[in-house]
Amino acid sequence: MPAADPIFHSRPYRGVDADERIAQRRRRLLEGGLDILGEPDGSDELTVRAICRRAALAQRYFYESFTEKDEFTGAVYDWVLQGVIRSVRKALANATYPEGPSSGIAALVATLSADRRIGQILFGPRQTNPVVVAKRFESTATFVALFSSEVSGALDSGEDGRPPLAAHFLVGGVAQAIAAWVNDEVSATKRTLINDLTAMLKLHGVGQS
Repeated sequence: MPAADPIFHSRPYRGVDADERIAQRRRRLLEGGLDILGEPDGSDELTVRAICRRAALAQRYFYESFTEKDEFTGAVYDWVLQGVIRSVRKALANATYPEGPSSGIAALVATLSADRRIGQILFGPRQTNPVVVAKRFESTATFVALFSSEVSGALDSGEDGRPPLAAHFLVGGVAQAIAAWVNDEVSATKRTLINDLTAMLKLHGVGQS
């Protein structure tokens, strides 16, 4: 049987070409995954059937973009993290010294507050999915690198140019505090959280003029 004509498959459908339709379906799947993983006990409900039901797509479309569930879970986490990083990076780029740390923290808190699902997948205490747990560990290094330019001025850099140990300590502490806030373990407004974290960083010489 001759192969299908690729030109036929690339024709627009209702003004949308094939690649764009695939991208749209992938986005719907990622949103469906975030809906599930963004719930406190969502890991237990993450199945291909549940994902496709949330996305309102037939199951065959899942395999159009992903080979299996773990790959999909990693893609959801990376997609969420990239959005957070874009917001924080933009805030850092637009901030004037020494307001960088405060602006970066404010952007992170605003993003988590605007979409509770993001806070759950990044910081939820009952998140047991092994892919998400591993991704969380990896993302710590991402945030250390993101804030390293703000931290390095106040802390001695290692001889190899890597962020100093204290940078990991400070970023880890900020992340833990934000996680406690996301999970309602501490009572604070967004502004109080941002101000308190900024003050704590200044105690370590970060963000001081």
